[in-house]
Amino acid sequence: MLLGDIENICNSQVPDYLKNKEIKGLAYDSRKVNEGFLFFSIKGQKTDGRLFIKDAFSKKAIAVVSQDCSDIENCIEVKDIRKCMGKIANYFYNQPSKKLNVVGITGTNGKTTTTYLLKEIFEKSGIIGTTGYRFNNIVKKLENTTPESIDLNKILLEMMPNVDYVFMEVSSHAVTFDRIEGIDFKLKVFTNLSQDHLDFYQTMENYAKAKAAFFKENDFRVVNIDDNLGKTLYKKGFTITYGFKDSDIYPLYYKFDINGIYLKLNVFGDVYEIQSNLIGIYNIYNIMAAVGCSVFFGKPKAQVLQALYNFKNVPGRLEKFIKNGKAAIVDYAHTDDAIKNVLQTLKTITKGKLIVVFGAGGDRDKTKRPKMGKVASSIADIIIITNDNPRTENPDAIINDILEGVDKSKKIIIEKDRKLAIIKGLESTSEGDCVAILGKGHEDYQIIGEKKYHFDDREVVRDFWNVESK
Repeated sequence: MLLGDIENICNSQVPDYLKNKEIKGLAYDSRKVNEGFLFFSIKGQKTDGRLFIKDAFSKKAIAVVSQDCSDIENCIEVKDIRKCMGKIANYFYNQPSKKLNVVGITGTNGKTTTTYLLKEIFEKSGIIGTTGYRFNNIVKKLENTTPESIDLNKILLEMMPNVDYVFMEVSSHAVTFDRIEGIDFKLKVFTNLSQDHLDFYQTMENYAKAKAAFFKENDFRVVNIDDNLGKTLYKKGFTITYGFKDSDIYPLYYKFDINGIYLKLNVFGDVYEIQSNLIGIYNIYNIMAAVGCSVFFGKPKAQVLQALYNFKNVPGRLEKFIKNGKAAIVDYAHTDDAIKNVLQTLKTITKGKLIVVFGAGGDRDKTKRPKMGKVASSIADIIIITNDNPRTENPDAIINDILEGVDKSKKIIIEKDRKLAIIKGLESTSEGDCVAILGKGHEDYQIIGEKKYHFDDREVVRDFWNVESK
């Protein structure tokens, strides 16, 4: 690819003396620049890429793309650098998404579980999302749920010889910051909308607009029609709907206990009898989303049913540990709606006490903290409040925000040391009890200050009870 190609790709002017120079690679991080690379000077939320232009050129970058080329040599000025970066990445890596069946899944909750269900159903498939990206026996971590456009195209190119389908979580930030610019989606999925990320979006209306912006006029889509935003995303002739009524896919009958779900689905008039290791109403929604995608791509019913039966769990999503009639559940729930869903599910199948261990992330949306405390104390019998990822915020301030919403008549324990908090929860259990450990799920780290330390909720349970997850 030549620098001159950028004129047509991004509708911008390239200096004549640069046009015939060949691009050897792309980078938005100056630390990853090599000789002949094109550097994108992105202004981020915390840093300005212009500060690293000198560093990029010291590593022999061929040119820089910026929204302001004042006093910068070998610079290509563009109006929207993120959109331009996505388009260039797509072109440079030879449009890998066009050669794959890429399915984008967005929504507040359920994205990760739905991608894992689909990976089980579809042969030769990979996933990209919160737990990293994986295909075949390759598993790699990611910094963001949805990677930046350069990284995303490189991942798709890496997957391409080995997979036919890619199931990708698409975060609201990925839409807002054009990380998915240039990606060809064969199908898009909407799961649900509830409060999250208001530290960035400020209002639910702005957050909803970011989710809705993912869907373009003639996109094929699978939509949760029970959700208010989902109703607005319906487009006749382009939509498969799922929900508990008035939809293409809906339950005829279901029941669940700690061991899983038995479910009968009406799927466009056909009955799918499903046995799954997953539990809870919201996992019925996730199953319906996966079935909707399977129908769209014409997967045989028998194959879908067998895959759903074989599927064990998603790392850190209602991951179950059972010992002597006692249960511990590790889940990623970190919004009031997700906590409500998990605890209501566990309450219906717990014969004894329901204990919850949770905290809230620092330097993030503060308004959801009392709501998390309120919903947790309205359902659980014992509430243990601890640290999540406090980051640079005072842990006491975070806990006090949670306490504002907590029902003070309930038994409340404050233990800032997360490991001790989990152990206190486990020690409080008797036969028939359940402890829900919420907020971090699959994460194997804790961020305190600006440092990241190894920490895994599941390891604490395994070590203390000496059992593996089911």
